[in-house]
Amino acid sequence: MTDNQAVWDSILGKVKGHHLASLHLPQSCVTCGNILTPMDLGVDPYTNERMWVTSCCNKFEQYIEVIAPGKLK
Repeated sequence: MTDNQAVWDSILGKVKGHHLASLHLPQSCVTCGNILTPMDLGVDPYTNERMWVTSCCNKFEQYIEVIAPGKLK
């Protein structure tokens, strides 16, 4: 695999993860109505899990994306 392909695979994985997180997390704040966007807090290399969060009005929601072994870049 070329370096360019590895970069594109990494980007594709992040986009897919963002989409999954947006399906599992609230789309808007219940209190004020602001639109929420999932933020990536990073990957735990020991568990191959990426944490996505949304926050507004002191309320935090999280989604844990499990990354398949060998897919972590």
